[in-house]
Amino acid sequence: MHDERLGHLLLQVAKVLRDRVHARMEEIGLSRGQGLVLFHLGREDGLPQGELARQTLVRPATLTEVLQRMEAAGLIERRADPVDGRVSRVYLTEKGRRARRQAEEIWADLEGQLARTLTSAEQGELRRLLEKLRQALAKEEP
Repeated sequence: MHDERLGHLLLQVAKVLRDRVHARMEEIGLSRGQGLVLFHLGREDGLPQGELARQTLVRPATLTEVLQRMEAAGLIERRADPVDGRVSRVYLTEKGRRARRQAEEIWADLEGQLARTLTSAEQGELRRLLEKLRQALAKEEP
């Protein structure tokens, strides 16, 4: 179907993947956005809240809501930066680390499904092309 717009097709693929990820995350008690926060904190625990918003590509106000729910669930804790008390840093709790491991297993399973669909060469080419599109679109941001 070559008459379909490329952007529309990309949005459809992203939506199907996003919906599948969210459904699987809900199975382990994580709501939308929480898995992504866990991944970023797993790579770098204690991120400033503003940097976490930037890395997860969400508005700071939206992230605050997600973090409030995560804090209430015992997944994260926020602490004032020891140098600059105006900065709030976000840390995983032990419960958050366990949830992150579960979320990683879900992502590994979904990545495996994607990997079985494309050859290794196709995966590399798709990754290269998506990165090229991401960079081009990022340059055009206001």
